[in-house]
Amino acid sequence: MSLSLRSKIPDYLGRERIIEEPEARSLTFCGRMSFLRLGPKGDLLSLFLMVSIKQLFWCMQEYPFPRPPSCLRPGCSSMRIWGHGFKDAYFDGYSSALPLRRYVCAECGCVYTLRPFGYWPRHHVTAVVILSSICHRIQNGHWGMKESLSRQRQRHWLKALGKNIKAHLGMDFTGGMLEGFFELLHLGRIPVKRAG
Repeated sequence: MSLSLRSKIPDYLGRERIIEEPEARSLTFCGRMSFLRLGPKGDLLSLFLMVSIKQLFWCMQEYPFPRPPSCLRPGCSSMRIWGHGFKDAYFDGYSSALPLRRYVCAECGCVYTLRPFGYWPRHHVTAVVILSSICHRIQNGHWGMKESLSRQRQRHWLKALGKNIKAHLGMDFTGGMLEGFFELLHLGRIPVKRAG
């Protein structure tokens, strides 16, 4: 059974591309994923955009982040979206933190963080790198020799994947680790998310 990455992985994986400023202002949002519930007043959401990490590194807070046209929370749809500062995030290959733009809905209090497409919250490498690392381990029985990825870090991903498969797919899930990875993606979950 062969798995096609493009057909199995939803909007969370993507390639970086350099965008020009006029194009950046007309970007549409690729998707959203709730990863932390704050209660009835507001949610914390990540919006994944086609953002060039290299261009973000050079522009920092001057990067032309697009503003969401309206609140994406079901039942709100308010047009009053205000800037809410920046959140620093670290990514592999960059020695300093990169600013990620935040917005807040004035009506419901929902906070949006604009993240580069292909990076999961709380992860410093792309989802493609995480998947290729896990695939290499499952197929070859050892971790790949990438200087930027320690064995401990890769083991954390594999251990979290196993725990998430048991927690969200059940103890009776009969598929392998890769099938579980894709099934968790299909359910809208981050397969290697640690508790917390």
